Amino acid sequence: MRYTWPFIAGMIVAGLVTLFTLPIMIATGLAMMFAGTMGHTETVLGGGSTFTIRDDHGRYATRLLNTTYNLLSIPMVGEPRPHRMLVRLRTILGEDGDGRVRVDTWRMGSPTDLRQAPQYTIRAKANSAILGDDYMLWTEHSGRRSAYSLATGLWLFDADLPVINFNIEAETRRMAALSLADDEFSSRGGVVVISYAAPGRVLKRVILTASDPMRVNTLRASISVTRLVVYSDEATGGRVIELPLAAGPLRIPVRADDLDLSRAVVPAGLKLVPIQPWN
Repeated sequence: MRYTWPFIAGMIVAGLVTLFTLPIMIATGLAMMFAGTMGHTETVLGGGSTFTIRDDHGRYATRLLNTTYNLLSIPMVGEPRPHRMLVRLRTILGEDGDGRVRVDTWRMGSPTDLRQAPQYTIRAKANSAILGDDYMLWTEHSGRRSAYSLATGLWLFDADLPVINFNIEAETRRMAALSLADDEFSSRGGVVVISYAAPGRVLKRVILTASDPMRVNTLRASISVTRLVVYSDEATGGRVIELPLAAGPLRIPVRADDLDLSRAVVPAGLKLVPIQPWN
């Protein structure tokens, strides 16, 4: 009996201590949890590849989805330093061979930046897409390649034939591309569009036109068997872009950031018309 009351008293004291210290312990634990999350914000974006095949009333339909991420340092016009960007590239390809491409980009800063809307999104109908070392996204559909700026997400130019790459100087990369004139130009005598570009941006676009509709059709039909070439012109000491044509070669001298149309050699009956900037 003499040990019973001390035991009961001890239990009462322990209960009172617990009653008063439990809220403090809970508050301390929550504070520690909150403090532990500070400075450790995390954002995760998913990716990978999936392949789906389903029975569509006796016909099998397939779908291939590839998602990749790339960290790139992309130069920006007018800014001294490049922007570090996260680029997400998604390619969806169906069994008919027609695909779709989507690119989303975020500027890399804090983890919370990835929770914001992308800086820009590119959507294109394409069978394939790659991120080039020229700060461009290249897509391909039905044999036509299209270039987009990874700095702005804007479409730059198309190429129906292989793009030629060359240097104006040791560190000055340039490229030239040729594409058939689209309907908006072909209805006005447009034959082909020649694009002169630097990594990540287009410098000049010109359209070769003819006044005779029959000649337009003949030239357009022969473009697939010709190629743009570039060479050094000893007379001027500069570079020249040349397009061999049945009526004679088309020659356009190039400057570092422009086409020198004033000294271009154009076959009779043809004309070079600059395309005004669209952005």
